[in-house]
Amino acid sequence: MPNENPYDFGVLSVPDDLDRDIEKLRNILWESIKELEEDGEEIIKKASELILETPPSERTKEFIDQYTHKISSLSNVDSLKISRIFSQFLNLINVAEQHHLIRSVRNTFLNGEQLNYSCEEVFEQLLSKGLTPDQVYDAILKQNIELVLTAHPTQIMRRTMISKNNAIGEALALIDNKTLTGFEREDANKSLLREIGGSWLTDEIRRSKVTVEMEAHGGFSVIEQTLWQAIPKFIKILDRCCEKYLKKNLPPAFVNVKIASWMGGDRDGNPNVNAETTKSISYFSRWIASTLYYKEIDALLFELSMIKKNKKLEEYSKQSMERRQGNKLRYLTTLYKEFKEGIPSRECYRIVLAEIRDKMLLTKRKYEDLIAGLPVNYAPGDTYEYASEVLEPLQICYDSLVEVGAESVANGRLLDNIRRLSCFGLTLSKMDIRQESSRHTDVIDCITQYLGLGSYREWDEKKKQDFLILELENKRPLIPDDLPCSPEVKEVLSTFKMAANLSDESLGAYVISMCQSPSDILAVHLLQKEAGNKHPQRVVPLFETATDLDNAPKTMEALFKLPWYIKAISGEQEIMLGYSDSAKDAGRLTSAWELYKAQEILANLCDKFNVKLTLFHGRGGSIGRGGGSAHEGIMSQPGGSLRGTIRITEQGETINSHYGQLGVALRTIELYTTAVLKQTLTPPPPPTDKWREIMEHLSMASCKKYRSITKENPNFIKYFRTSTVQPEMIHLNIGSRPSKRAAQFSVDSIRAIPYIFSFTQNRLILPVWLGIEEAIKEAKSKNWEDNLRTMYNEWPFFRTLIDLVEMVLMKTDPQIAQRYNELLVPFENQSLGEELVKELQITIDAVLGLTKHKTLQEDNQILQHFVSIRRSYMDVCNYIQAETLRRLRSSHVDSQDPLLVDTLIITFNGISSGMKNTG
Repeated sequence: MPNENPYDFGVLSVPDDLDRDIEKLRNILWESIKELEEDGEEIIKKASELILETPPSERTKEFIDQYTHKISSLSNVDSLKISRIFSQFLNLINVAEQHHLIRSVRNTFLNGEQLNYSCEEVFEQLLSKGLTPDQVYDAILKQNIELVLTAHPTQIMRRTMISKNNAIGEALALIDNKTLTGFEREDANKSLLREIGGSWLTDEIRRSKVTVEMEAHGGFSVIEQTLWQAIPKFIKILDRCCEKYLKKNLPPAFVNVKIASWMGGDRDGNPNVNAETTKSISYFSRWIASTLYYKEIDALLFELSMIKKNKKLEEYSKQSMERRQGNKLRYLTTLYKEFKEGIPSRECYRIVLAEIRDKMLLTKRKYEDLIAGLPVNYAPGDTYEYASEVLEPLQICYDSLVEVGAESVANGRLLDNIRRLSCFGLTLSKMDIRQESSRHTDVIDCITQYLGLGSYREWDEKKKQDFLILELENKRPLIPDDLPCSPEVKEVLSTFKMAANLSDESLGAYVISMCQSPSDILAVHLLQKEAGNKHPQRVVPLFETATDLDNAPKTMEALFKLPWYIKAISGEQEIMLGYSDSAKDAGRLTSAWELYKAQEILANLCDKFNVKLTLFHGRGGSIGRGGGSAHEGIMSQPGGSLRGTIRITEQGETINSHYGQLGVALRTIELYTTAVLKQTLTPPPPPTDKWREIMEHLSMASCKKYRSITKENPNFIKYFRTSTVQPEMIHLNIGSRPSKRAAQFSVDSIRAIPYIFSFTQNRLILPVWLGIEEAIKEAKSKNWEDNLRTMYNEWPFFRTLIDLVEMVLMKTDPQIAQRYNELLVPFENQSLGEELVKELQITIDAVLGLTKHKTLQEDNQILQHFVSIRRSYMDVCNYIQAETLRRLRSSHVDSQDPLLVDTLIITFNGISSGMKNTG
């Protein structure tokens, strides 16, 4: 997460103004509770006595015993109230921190200083290394970064609370304004009081199951409220840097960042996503887009009142007038009257914009009718289907303004909307479809059995490929309309037919999860053909587990050797790499190394076959699922694997934390832009053969240790389910899909998100670090300690890996993990918990030995400060959560008290806020 590390935002020192903001917010919350609750004074006093200001290193066994006795003595009512206080305050701390990061960026610029990884700093660096302005400019023009908003359920906070937090952040920003009058400052402070008090009176628990539609609405709201403004604003920042350093401006329609979505299209293991859901959400995204464009064009119509124009615009406006007069009955009478009587014929800009506006309104109404299931009766040309239809007249208006000398006017709202159309199109975000490979196998198997060809599922890979290629080249239909099939097969076929009937600008990639063989990819191509898709989606294999990543190059090489396939992909291939499942399968270190190797080999393979490769990084928000600093993460990829083009997922709570506020969104986009630019133009050198040899040994040792615990120890699943909140996650209502893929319970079947979430809540965070100490021990046994130090100092991949592990270790707490173990785990399994807690402490020591740091993240004092502020309140939530779980799982009649479930959910919220992610 970019904003998890303040270095990304240019914050280098411990800030007094942040501490003052936090103190202010705490006082307001405390006073609000005293005022709004009858026992407010008493409960604040009880809560204050539980704040853990003693650092973990100074918490003796006697101290912990006394403290846990206080926790166990709390009533259910008091536990709930105290948890709410600390959970709300942790939210407020995060609001203050985010506001401070934005303020720090602004202050850096105001002081005439350069910001870490800013466009200005990176442009200067690249030019100082001997690159020419033309080389940098060309790399910018070719850059294509696609941010894919997924529906993965890691956003634990209600949208209502997110909205209130944003309002609190806005009030803090307003109070910082030194030009406010006394009345304005008083009003801003009252706004702060109002929002914090309102938050306290709001139920922060999501009481109903999240639907697919709700997930989509949440993602679209971020696009509408923030990214809609951030994209054109950032391109202006980038354009100014190009003008200053490269002496060139960006083309009007240029954007380097686009937005895609999985919301409504991700059906991998989610029975709640079907063809009708996908179609409905696709219509909904177009409805939002047309609504936004209607407002923008309406504002432009009044803004562009100029009468000076070039010949091309004059001619186009005449054509527009003729179209309007010829189709006047299709437009609203009031709008046509305005056009006929209110806009003089010489106001050509307004004539053109009036047509766009009215047509956009009809487009909006068309999708309203489609969403409502009403009949749609619009003639061709009445509504917009493609972004190019709107871009063309806007570009004509732009060129005319520039030609008549009104470039400053052209570069305002008009240019912003040209760039919005280039970024968002008329769909707001193109939707990917994702489905699990076995579902396609089931469809083909159903077909072959019905046709008397045998069971496709039982064929070997060569026979499958031969059959699929034969049918792909065959012009006759393969699938009969009356094919007898199961509801599951029918749904897959319905999805392909639905996709074939949607506009080709509505959909993005078709992602195949659990892709393991060439036939998995060819099957999707065949099903698209059989559905009659004239503009088939690009088919993207997703390689997830360590084994799949290892086999990915063989799979792709087999495909590239097929003449039909090479012709079908037109020289371009997108491949998705899964971070979450590979880490869950083999541990963080092995996952990182397998991903690194896969990228290298796939890049070289695509070069061999003259195929342009785009890597799609399926990174989660937390370190355990591939998260981390955007800039450092991209810079640590192997050189040559990223050539100006990248797709990357933004998941769950990271969507709001990265793009929920304009200032943060701008900085996040800048970090992606500069990292991709540097990686493209100055890629890191490949690791030495010795480093590769060492990494292989480290990976094998780490993976062996990780799997010996998680997959080979028969007690691990019992320990996992009793020492964590995993069984109680059913109460959370944070996502629309099931928490595991199969009916049986195992590490393989449970999804990565609840797996990481559970270990994050009990502060063990085991999936990130387990196996690291064993790897370092392996290096020591071979006298590679000096090599490790060199790798840490000189190899971006290895340094980033160790630094991220070190950051996670800073958030762990052996004492708290031990409390969950002794309080919740059956006696016969407690020895495993004790072993893992000891392993955690040994790992901390081993990592410190490698980095030569005295304390975790020693060089990052500001991050240490951020974590220490939250820890005093987050740790309380942990101890209350452990006690609440004990009560819920007891056989006592009090375990039925509904307050316990509420308390548990509130502690979920509090710990997630304190950790800055859920998992």
